[in-house]
Amino acid sequence: MSSLDKKYQDAVKAVNDGQLPEAGRLFKKVLKTEPNNVASLGLLAAVLMKMERHAEAEQYIARAVKLNPESDAFFYNYGLISKKLGKPQQALEQFNRALDINAEMPEAWNNRGTVFMDLAQYENAVSDFDQAISLAPNHWWAFSNKARSLSELRRYDEALPVFDKAISLRPDFAEDWLGRAHALSRLGRYDDALAAYDRALAFKPDLVEAWFGRGNALFDTGRNDEALANYDRAVALRPNFAEGWLGRGNALYYLKRHDEALDACDRALALDPDLAAGWLAGGNAFSGLKRYDHALAAYDKALALSPDMTEAWFGRSSVLCELQCYEEALAACDKVLAARPDLAEAWLVSGNALAAQARHDEALASYDKALALKPQLAGAETGRLHARAQLGG
Repeated sequence: MSSLDKKYQDAVKAVNDGQLPEAGRLFKKVLKTEPNNVASLGLLAAVLMKMERHAEAEQYIARAVKLNPESDAFFYNYGLISKKLGKPQQALEQFNRALDINAEMPEAWNNRGTVFMDLAQYENAVSDFDQAISLAPNHWWAFSNKARSLSELRRYDEALPVFDKAISLRPDFAEDWLGRAHALSRLGRYDDALAAYDRALAFKPDLVEAWFGRGNALFDTGRNDEALANYDRAVALRPNFAEGWLGRGNALYYLKRHDEALDACDRALALDPDLAAGWLAGGNAFSGLKRYDHALAAYDKALALSPDMTEAWFGRSSVLCELQCYEEALAACDKVLAARPDLAEAWLVSGNALAAQARHDEALASYDKALALKPQLAGAETGRLHARAQLGG
């Protein structure tokens, strides 16, 4: 055995023994003597990849694929390295080359699918995960990725059984329980969602997204005290979590703790000034404190960031009515009702603004709409009786 062969064999042994730095050193010695030793190039790239030295690995794998353009393994590793380096288009090209050579590689289909996920091309991702699963029917990671892609496509009913399959293959993976919980919550199955969040937290107690999601599920069911406790856990674990502070602000608002709600919204907006929902929540808190000018400015900021935010148009209409700017209030109501004709509260605000201008026929019609949608809506029956009295009825 030549000295060069000995170095190569020693390098391979070092890889097998898990001595990656030593393996890298020996492969580089081989390449110093024989720069086009393609096996050493490919293995050195793999070693460097395992050591998270991806930029260096790229130099060697690029040389390897030039010398051996028929190696599916080399192109596959090049794809993995490119993905780690944040080069999604290059990663796609390399995975495509690998699959052109060998279409029976479930890992290549799965990893190409994850690149499509990174590019928000979720339909393509689902197709690739299906290919991976067809080749490896118990490929847990492909099921997990497929379920998350379906959730991104808002196909929650389809995502649930895929999450279930992933969980059956790996029951202790908290993120799959988290994804299942999110899907259940989106489907309005809040009790099931809370149970799934609890499973996620049993496996990973510091999973911020699970505390936050649990808070959202509790908030959506009106359990604001419990929601607040969950948001508190989320921001305690991740103090720079803007959405967590926003959730906290919303829960405090509905608990009528408006000063605290405003403080929480300020924390959220300090972390993310472009968080439209944060400005909306701030507007609500200002409105609860009857600081209507400040509320109006916050709603306007929300609408500058998200012009179609119905909730901000509604908040704006309510505040403008309080400020006796009735025509502007009606214009904002029109915006709300164009998007949400079923929002009883908007018909109530419309009725109040019309009544304030002595447009009692129109006000009565708005109150009637409000009560048809929500018969127990506070203020609507009083407004209707007043309008009828003004009309002599």
